[in-house]
Amino acid sequence: MSKQNVSKAARRGPVLTCLVPDEGDRSGRKSKPGMSVYLRRNFLLSFLSSFISLFGSKLLMISYAAYVFKESGSATLSAVVFGADWIANLFVGVFAAQYIDRQNAKRLLVRLNVAAAAVTLLFLALLGPGMFAGAVVVIFVRSLLKSAVSNARVKALVQFFDERETEMYSPVFNSSLPLAMALAGAVGVFILKFVGFTAVVWIDATAFVVAAVLMLFVRPNKERLAESLKDARATGKRSSLSGARGALALMGRDETVATAVFYIVLSVTAFQATYESLITVIPEVWFRYGESGTALFFTFESVAIMVGIFGYQFFNRRGLITRDREKKVNMAAVLASTVCYLAMPMAQGNIYLCVALFSLMVLCGEVIWVHQFKLMIAHTPDSRVSSVVGVQTAIGYSLMAVFAFVFARGMDSIGIDRAVYADIALIVVLVIGWEIFRKRIRERAPLPVAAASAVLPEESRTH
Repeated sequence: MSKQNVSKAARRGPVLTCLVPDEGDRSGRKSKPGMSVYLRRNFLLSFLSSFISLFGSKLLMISYAAYVFKESGSATLSAVVFGADWIANLFVGVFAAQYIDRQNAKRLLVRLNVAAAAVTLLFLALLGPGMFAGAVVVIFVRSLLKSAVSNARVKALVQFFDERETEMYSPVFNSSLPLAMALAGAVGVFILKFVGFTAVVWIDATAFVVAAVLMLFVRPNKERLAESLKDARATGKRSSLSGARGALALMGRDETVATAVFYIVLSVTAFQATYESLITVIPEVWFRYGESGTALFFTFESVAIMVGIFGYQFFNRRGLITRDREKKVNMAAVLASTVCYLAMPMAQGNIYLCVALFSLMVLCGEVIWVHQFKLMIAHTPDSRVSSVVGVQTAIGYSLMAVFAFVFARGMDSIGIDRAVYADIALIVVLVIGWEIFRKRIRERAPLPVAAASAVLPEESRTH
């Protein structure tokens, strides 16, 4: 670990000091929190490039999943499409993340987006009947590129911005993924209905090209770029698994990072994987709304994600989410999401209640996601950030594919209601089990926590 990262860790100690309000500008004047911080050139260009790239990646996949369900009536086949997309993260997270840690994120993102545009155009040859297997293969290859883009954009957080900006932008930046997925779902089903699948393919390819062009105009932070490359390349060539092993070792040492990974994985498996499957089924099965219903749910998902992101940022930047309240905020969000999910089957006869419960569940799930992602980035050395996020992504999205497939099979075999109740039972068992395990870890190792607290500067302890 470099001197920069040692200093970074020492300032934070065992808790996240980025949960304090903004401290003002360089002149010492107190700055008033506002939306202007999101209008800065580097953030806008990098966020828009990331969002457009992810939108392109998800648009075809979601449109195709809706098309497959409409033609076959099988939730399982639709889940295969999602699974091919999500399982690709395993390969990138385990084998490629440590390579991404050693690269210039700007250059890598440009190349990956151009490659994704080229691969997307291959789908034009797979639109006929009987081409399902070939289409899934193309989705898998595109997903490998998309996963690499996701890891590279996380690396961009520590190459494009200074430390304070990284901590401020990380929750919003990372949330471009679920937001893009939600909007892609809302837009994709209408494009599919009115203009056909060929238009979806061309829109996807164009989105990747636009993302690459936007990235050309980003200006990385020269000091952090040089420092992150120096730290990541200092150990020389390593095996393809060394990044994953280092990331797992860090999770084993740092209980905060391990807990963040657990709750991020929980949010994308037991919550997101299952409710994405529900979106493709319940509009037609419960309300007979077809594509319009699917678009409606995806639209409300995107709104709920936005409210979750900026609602969290609003309270966080005003110092209302402190280290003393961190666990309470997280557990309250988990509880609220679970209760809303539990009540979902009761809303079969009322689409307004169903959408409301769904939206609140997504909002609370997003709060879990952004808060834990912020903790994970803050406690991870810059030189390992892609490796840690890569392993987290590999675990989360591989399990996401499994959850989606099993949940879809459950809906086909035992019904939607029972599948939801089984998922809720699993959530309860996992959360209680982890919190008991987490408590035992802390009880066994009180000295390192106390020692870390002892070396914190006095001003850090007061926050």
